[in-house]
Amino acid sequence: MVGPGRESFDRVRSQVREDFRADPFLPYVMVAATLLTSFWFFHRLPNFATRDEKDRLIDAMVPYGRVLADPSVESLQNGVTWSRVPFGATLYLFALAMLPVVVVALVTGRGDIFTSIGYPNPAFGYYNLWTGTPGWVWTWSLAFVRLFNVAFAVGSVYLTYRLGTAVVDRLTGRLAATVLTLTFGFLTIAHEGGEDMPALFFVLLALNFLYVYVRSGERLPFYVGAACGGAAIAFKLTAAPVILAVGVAHLLRALKTEDTLRTLLAPRLLVIGAAVGLVTILVGFPTFVMGGFDQIVARIFGGSTSRMSWPTGPDAPITWWFLRGYFSGLGLPLFFASVAGVLASVAGLRKRRESRYGIALVLVVLGLYVGLFSQWHDFRVHHLLPTFPLLALLVANALRDLREWNPAVARPVMALLLVTTAIYAGMGTVGFASMPRDEAEEWLVENADEDATVEVYRVNLQDTAVPRQMDINHRFETRAETNPCPEYIQLGYRDLLYLKPGTYYRNGESQREYIRSLVEEETDYQIVAEFGERPPNFVPQRATPGDYTDLLRYGVVPQTDQFADEQELRANQYTLVLQRTERCTSPHGHPF
Repeated sequence: MVGPGRESFDRVRSQVREDFRADPFLPYVMVAATLLTSFWFFHRLPNFATRDEKDRLIDAMVPYGRVLADPSVESLQNGVTWSRVPFGATLYLFALAMLPVVVVALVTGRGDIFTSIGYPNPAFGYYNLWTGTPGWVWTWSLAFVRLFNVAFAVGSVYLTYRLGTAVVDRLTGRLAATVLTLTFGFLTIAHEGGEDMPALFFVLLALNFLYVYVRSGERLPFYVGAACGGAAIAFKLTAAPVILAVGVAHLLRALKTEDTLRTLLAPRLLVIGAAVGLVTILVGFPTFVMGGFDQIVARIFGGSTSRMSWPTGPDAPITWWFLRGYFSGLGLPLFFASVAGVLASVAGLRKRRESRYGIALVLVVLGLYVGLFSQWHDFRVHHLLPTFPLLALLVANALRDLREWNPAVARPVMALLLVTTAIYAGMGTVGFASMPRDEAEEWLVENADEDATVEVYRVNLQDTAVPRQMDINHRFETRAETNPCPEYIQLGYRDLLYLKPGTYYRNGESQREYIRSLVEEETDYQIVAEFGERPPNFVPQRATPGDYTDLLRYGVVPQTDQFADEQELRANQYTLVLQRTERCTSPHGHPF
């Protein structure tokens, strides 16, 4: 590492050391962040926290397998470009996390684990690959992936501290880092592998460097900020607002100088910055490096643009989706504090103080993200993740101003906010230690016979609670492959949605009647085990789309139901196990 790269690294290292020396509270904040983000990080192993976690890991397994089976550039190209969707830098991250597992397999003479993968069958969430690969491969690969995610989460807490400290002061940075650490939506995403947390880390890194440029006018931080923004986009395309953040930082720098016009017209700076960002994005996509422009163009202008109008949830006003996500991710106290923090920070821009440039940058980036998602049909908590540290910083900024204005009022307000938010986040995080699907799997291991079969009706193994070694009937098997008389039937939250009238996705009448007959024990099966809180009359109590009062519960109870590909928490993991009570005289039928 030489030249500008070495200089940037040395400056970052010196700044980190200085922060830990100057702020005696910072180590405690970082320890708390480490403990909360890593608490029970191994939940669901060797199963998956989300479908994306599974898909990204398999995306990394296939290139390893192809290259080990046939070491050649063509094998690497085919392995990299194979995927359900050509995602970006997440492949590098997951491949790195899996590397120790691959090395152990090769050293112990088990390279066939990977060479036999080929191009796996996606049926039932790559079920055959999951059961055919030794459990330790999944367990350790996922453990390393999640620990990487924890590292990015802890890094994001520090970067929030650094940004708040640079923009205002150490108290603001410390408060912002603490609030982010206690944000349940942030902690939830820290408990899964994927691209969201790495993208957030690089967004915050970009904002830190860009603010250094705003404050000092040095060109190197501008270029590094552009590169970090490109890395964020390479991980997740919804980090695109960082592109405009680079331009806004340049505008703020120009407004800060005496010769605004001359500073603003800097074509060399802007061209180099844009080139650095673009190259980082392109190199960040393995599909571009190995496959060329076609796949990256399809990814950017195909799948990503169609996501705006692609419904993955019921029709509802976009404000309903924002409130649903923020209530769930922040909790009610922190949500209202965030609204107050944004309004107070906007009002504070009128004060001609040095921090207004940094606060303006944060407000603009927050507005860009809100504007981006306001064009979508619906979205999840993980989409809102980049806004959490920005809101935390604005809350901290408002609390700092309140403390300056009236310390007697500020102290109880701070204490009340931190205590209530800590309770909400703490209850949610502790819940990872007793997840219904984990408990259902343990029950089957302890109580089911070795040759017993369990029947499930989901389309993806990640949505079930079945041990790897247990025989299973799933929807993608042929009649000849299916056990006609399964000993057990397993129902989950998604199955019970057929019982809820007006569900946007699961409305089949025959399926509804079948599920009702099972839960009412009107068949040859009866309920023998139940995990999680039973919905009233087995009907899931989701908030009515468009009903804002229904959403209040989401800001009080941390582990609530989610839609689509969001990590499924306790509510979504409710599981019923039914066992056959009569002798099997004819094949068991079902409408799925």
